[in-house]
Amino acid sequence: MYFIVMGLPFAAAFAVLQFFLCKKAQKNIIKLLPLFFGAGAFILAAFIRGENLIASAVYGIFGQAIFAIVVLLWIFGGAVSIGAVIGWIIYLLKNR
Repeated sequence: MYFIVMGLPFAAAFAVLQFFLCKKAQKNIIKLLPLFFGAGAFILAAFIRGENLIASAVYGIFGQAIFAIVVLLWIFGGAVSIGAVIGWIIYLLKNR
């Protein structure tokens, strides 16, 4: 539930951002930047949590902080990716 409550406003903001980015940018690689940022956030979260080299070596409040960073990266990556896809869909429907 927390992912949905925190992710939807960010996804809506990134959908608007992606729509205007698609309208203004000339090159396709620039239009894909939000998707790259979302993928980068997921990769960074997987790296931090992946081998548990960082998270299981630290206990207590630092371990909880590392897990909170991973959760925030999941929310950010999902919101950016979903917002970018929605922005692309709106842009393509408007240009038909």
